[in-house]
Amino acid sequence: MLTLTLTADLSGVNELVPDDSAEKNFWYTFKVQCVSCRETHPNFININRFEANEMSGSRGEANFVWKCKFCKKESSASVISTPVPYQAASPPTRQKILEFDCRGLELVEFKPEGDWLAVGTESGTKFTAIDLNDGEWYDYDDKAGEEFVPINPRPFLQNLVNEEVIIRLKWGGQTEYKGKLVSIDSYMNIQLSGAEEWIDSEMTNVTMSSIYQPPNPRKKEMM
Repeated sequence: MLTLTLTADLSGVNELVPDDSAEKNFWYTFKVQCVSCRETHPNFININRFEANEMSGSRGEANFVWKCKFCKKESSASVISTPVPYQAASPPTRQKILEFDCRGLELVEFKPEGDWLAVGTESGTKFTAIDLNDGEWYDYDDKAGEEFVPINPRPFLQNLVNEEVIIRLKWGGQTEYKGKLVSIDSYMNIQLSGAEEWIDSEMTNVTMSSIYQPPNPRKKEMM
């Protein structure tokens, strides 16, 4: 069993959760790694907990079935729980969002694509179509009269210190930096160790130790 967890700094909102129902399916986006040969699929894959795919050899069904192109072994993954809303906490805590039954593969990188939901803490306002791709979100709560309700990615990043991460710059197009996260300060300045620059999926000869205002951090392993 594999658990997807989330750490978020919520202000003015609570119960952050993927918008996932039988009427509106949420596609959970991951990269997968074969347990047998340890090869990682180069592209992101999507898992829908309402979708059923047949496994070979009449072994039943799973939400996601994959055959590794390197070792040719088949593996599968299924969502075995309903999404659990994230509860606001101070300081932010890591909480379980979803559980998966993985057979022969590991989910090694999560991308929060798709719509998320949240509820105003005091007003009860329902927020929909929340986009977390940039690692943060702002909106206005008319009932509460609050100017914005931010989700701050800094606590999440602090949990990834000494981990291998990929940083995509909002103002850099398809520019990414891959390296070990050393530190992050209150101004969202990030320091990486052994950072490599990648543009349009190709590595350049540029190396960096500091990156400023990175909005889209992604861990190379399951979060």
